[in-house]
Amino acid sequence: MSQVDRLFADFWTGKISRREFLARAAALGVAAALVKDVLAGRLPRAAAGAAEPKRGGVLRVALDGEIDTIDPHKSVTIVGFQVYTQIYEGLVQANPQLDAMVPLLAERWEHPDALTYVFYLRRGVRFHNGKEFKAEDVAFTFERIMDEKFASPRRPDFLPVARLEVVNDYQVKFTMKAPFSPFLSKLETMRIVPRIPDHEFARTPIGTGPFAFVEWVSGQHITLKRNTQYWQGDLPYLAGVQYRPIPEPATRVVALRSGDVDLLNAVPLKDVSTLERDSRLKVYRVSGVVRDHLGFHNQKVPFVNNPNLRLALAWAVDRKTIAEQVLFGLAKPAMVPIPESHWAFNPKVRNAHGYDLDRARRYLAEANPKPSEITLKVSPTYPDQIKMAELLQGSLAQIGLKLNIVQLEWSTWIREVVSQGNYEAEIVLISGGIDPDDFFYQWFKSGQVFNIWRYNDARMNEMLDKARSTSVQRERQAIYYQIQEKLVAEAPLSHIVYRESVVAATANMRDYVMTGRYDMDFRRVWLAR
Repeated sequence: MSQVDRLFADFWTGKISRREFLARAAALGVAAALVKDVLAGRLPRAAAGAAEPKRGGVLRVALDGEIDTIDPHKSVTIVGFQVYTQIYEGLVQANPQLDAMVPLLAERWEHPDALTYVFYLRRGVRFHNGKEFKAEDVAFTFERIMDEKFASPRRPDFLPVARLEVVNDYQVKFTMKAPFSPFLSKLETMRIVPRIPDHEFARTPIGTGPFAFVEWVSGQHITLKRNTQYWQGDLPYLAGVQYRPIPEPATRVVALRSGDVDLLNAVPLKDVSTLERDSRLKVYRVSGVVRDHLGFHNQKVPFVNNPNLRLALAWAVDRKTIAEQVLFGLAKPAMVPIPESHWAFNPKVRNAHGYDLDRARRYLAEANPKPSEITLKVSPTYPDQIKMAELLQGSLAQIGLKLNIVQLEWSTWIREVVSQGNYEAEIVLISGGIDPDDFFYQWFKSGQVFNIWRYNDARMNEMLDKARSTSVQRERQAIYYQIQEKLVAEAPLSHIVYRESVVAATANMRDYVMTGRYDMDFRRVWLAR
């Protein structure tokens, strides 16, 4: 493999950042046009030195749970995201390294001033029903998300937008109310849909993506077929994708090893080393933006206005043991939402909460009220988190606090914890994005859909809004430093670990690109059978 081929391979497998790719490409004298193609996701196969892909075959994917909905403007789960991203596309998308936004349905954009973004749309793109994608579809999608009655969880991301104008069939202009630094990152979540009635949309979801919807049989499978008129040339190579919900981790692993499925979306970490030794399989691992946390309901007794109680629990979490034993060394302790590799991470908070039961006991003594017991809700969909809860249970028992662990089936957990707020404490896995706003605003701004802890703090709201409207990175960094210091001081929730994202598949699955947030891009995937 030549140096140029190796460069492309390193970039597409996430081994190097966009910045390093550009620097090495310049040093090797790679043509600017080819560099542009690679950044936009159009890597010529000959340039990559890879085998010629084979067409056909249905990729069978085992999901760790049932999706909540196939509507991209309603879904709030990782598994939902993994399915609907095959059907729908946005104007932009994150690159595999999660450090830049690149064109998708928009071939390019301009940012002429602090308030304006102009997008030039690709021509000849068609929805699965044959309708041509045009600017009016972007406008309709925006209207759908912003409709208060529709209640999309994406709506808060676009409240800073003053208006969207259709300039012509292939050009749209967004105007902000004020400078809005994370706009491009938020725009990725605006998956474009055509103007069709909601009842028809619910029956037959329609997008522009590489795969078209066939059917969803709840509890059994979701089946997609190849989009034969996909705008990206000969892609995709697969004839289809079939998702099968298999909540039981051991059953998922058996299904992969027996050949009943081709890919696991979430590998039980205890099985990683075993799967890596199986020559029939390939394990994909990458550090990313996925983290586990211990959350508290900040508007209910006993945690409301009770930072000492929250800090008592934060200091009772044995993150090192969890990372090394529960998660088999495939994780590292976390203090704040944002990973340490991010430019907005505050190094001062790296060791903010250690494992110190004496300190936890002192905080508990100062808590008001000081409860005798607390109930924590967790789902067996994530068995690692049950073990985390049991470790915490043992630690809290040593300081005189009883922890009751309630296990809920995943859909019930979503309903009770996320939708109803019917809980005291919880443990769950969440992901992040690219811009620091993705790690903070939707989780800690009062009134946000994903602020399941019901955290409401005027100073935090002010800082989050200010960070959004500031365009100078150094100034934004200073604000996010303050935000992180406030979070560890008050502990509206307690972060536990950043974990590696791990996917396992048959060795016959080729050209899969892993990212750090459980994306699943099957456009270039093919089966060597």
